[in-house]
Amino acid sequence: MASWSILPTTADVGFLAEGKDIVELFKMSSLALQSIRYGLTPENPMPWAEGENISFSISKTDREDRDLVAWLEEVNWLSESGSSIMRITDVSISDDQILSEGVRFEIGEIDPVIEIKAVTHHELEIGMKESEEGSNTVYWAKVILDV
Repeated sequence: MASWSILPTTADVGFLAEGKDIVELFKMSSLALQSIRYGLTPENPMPWAEGENISFSISKTDREDRDLVAWLEEVNWLSESGSSIMRITDVSISDDQILSEGVRFEIGEIDPVIEIKAVTHHELEIGMKESEEGSNTVYWAKVILDV
């Protein structure tokens, strides 16, 4: 089951994200980043809305951890530059690029509470583990945000 949680850190803000596969991990990481930006917790879901269809891509490297940081940087930039939130609906990962599709929309009643300056490589981790039931593999990531 996909999830995310806030990670206690001394100066910045971090999160732990999980997904059943790498695509779901990317989507859940985007949700965590944007929720933190708006002061939402996993218990307070994002108020999704209709909006403008958007797609973007980044070049893929040979390291999933670096790809996740670069991709989250793009999500953060697109959200902040458009004063909006992005609901990522699809992520396609090929040998040379990561293509993402989603919906970008404004939510007038919620203002950002934190400016995310950067997605960092500090303490960055990404990996796989067995699910709590022990029947499936779960992808997880630990990400620290510079705020």
